[in-house]
Amino acid sequence: MSAAFLLVAFLASGRAHAAEPTLEFRVSGSSISAAPLSVLEKVLPARDVTLSAAEFWPGRVKHYRAFALRDVLNYAFGRRWLSSDYSDITFVALDGYAAVGPLDKASEDGGWLAFKDLDVKTGWEPIGAHQADPAPFFLVWTGEDQTTSHQYPWPWQVAALNLVRFEDQYPKTVPRGAAPNSAARRGYALFKGRCFRCHSVNGEGGKIGPDLNEPMSVTAYRSKKMVKEFIRNPSKYRHTYMPDHRDLSDRDLEDLWRYFHWLDGHRGSGR
Repeated sequence: MSAAFLLVAFLASGRAHAAEPTLEFRVSGSSISAAPLSVLEKVLPARDVTLSAAEFWPGRVKHYRAFALRDVLNYAFGRRWLSSDYSDITFVALDGYAAVGPLDKASEDGGWLAFKDLDVKTGWEPIGAHQADPAPFFLVWTGEDQTTSHQYPWPWQVAALNLVRFEDQYPKTVPRGAAPNSAARRGYALFKGRCFRCHSVNGEGGKIGPDLNEPMSVTAYRSKKMVKEFIRNPSKYRHTYMPDHRDLSDRDLEDLWRYFHWLDGHRGSGR
């Protein structure tokens, strides 16, 4: 391999590494625009925000430079995101991880899209059990109750925002025909808020964890007791990216089981 080729490859990789952070905007999966950070800084007000999130930084606070989430949504989608035609915003990470947030939560005070870590001189302080780099954008919340346990998404490495009507974008996840407020419907709501970002059902959803209904439902090869216990406390059984969900009640876990069992019993119908 020639020295000239290596030099070209090195320079190209350096340019790619130094590329300016860019945020893509999508509607129902189709890209409509994109904006580099320098443009966002010109058109959107930025603020220094201080937050505490014990699950990430026990006993500490963090400081970021950030845009208000509502300002980003108004810039990207105008009043479209306030329409009843859409229900959720999906935050898509560099690795394809997708965290879903209901638009009613996105409209609240307290949501911020951070683009700079003010606690370090360069780069970002790593986060999470696997010490991930949060760049280029990190969704954070400043409200005391705006936590993952209350189904507020905290995705890092955000690369795109996708405005969706969830049931149209991911129709195979919906327990159509299940009665309102039934266990299957409640389980679906929990799956959407807690599990969807990593797991899929029927081929729709996250790609980090396994599909929970195809080719075989998790309820077909694991006991109810084991499924519930693993959801609540996966770190007891293996090293995994899956977080513990110790705050889930027995009813919550039963609802998730009923949702998975409903999907298994309605293959090819109601979806």
